[in-house]
Amino acid sequence: RAKLAKALEDMAPQIRRSTYTPEGLLIDRLSARLFDSQPFREGWFQIQDEAAQAVGHLVGARPGETILDACAGLGGKTAHLAERMLNHGQITAVDRDNRKLQRLQTEMPRLGIDIVQTRAIDWLDDTTVDLRRGYDRILVDAPCSGMGVLRRNPDAKWKRKPKAFKRYRSAQRKILALLPPFLKPGGILVYAVCSTEPEETAEVVQWFLKNHPQFAIDGMPSSLPSAMAPLFNSDGCLQTEVHRHGTDGFFAARLRKLR
Repeated sequence: RAKLAKALEDMAPQIRRSTYTPEGLLIDRLSARLFDSQPFREGWFQIQDEAAQAVGHLVGARPGETILDACAGLGGKTAHLAERMLNHGQITAVDRDNRKLQRLQTEMPRLGIDIVQTRAIDWLDDTTVDLRRGYDRILVDAPCSGMGVLRRNPDAKWKRKPKAFKRYRSAQRKILALLPPFLKPGGILVYAVCSTEPEETAEVVQWFLKNHPQFAIDGMPSSLPSAMAPLFNSDGCLQTEVHRHGTDGFFAARLRKLR
């Protein structure tokens, strides 16, 4: 991190270390395009909110493990998991949008990552999912209302109707319900959304635990940086809020498969 900050100081005179995660830099001003910089071209960093970084740490991926990123999108969290694994192991990145997966595949070489395989799967539509069983960890960064990232997309608040939350909750439940068979006993399932709305966060987790008694909330693991402790609520789930933490609004629950 110190080496990267030094490399960027001419174009970003105001650089701070992230508050909660151990590898982030916060850049307040830029005098040139960050994406044109040599450190970016050489894969020294990617752009990611600190709350999203915290979710990656919560998964706790280790070198040599097999990981399923069930809703990978453009691969920001996928790349972070691979970095945490020291590019050793295997990650299956799944998304229903082939265009996003193509961009993900293009981005990985820039970052020096070669352990990611992609699969186009629509969890809400595909009747059979042909994936390996026994993943060590699964991350499901589920489709949601995006109400936690309004500071980046302020117009979204005018586009969301009350009935949309029921639709997202239904999709989130369906995706979560499909994932347990792919996780090994003792494995970790992390459910995450960039939303702070109860319909998409605590209520979804409560429903899942009621219908899948082989799972339990694993809380904040001891391996996490102690600086992340303020991000956890009384239920043992990660809950970030813009006005308290200066990050996007994220929710994530770490669930362990007991049997």
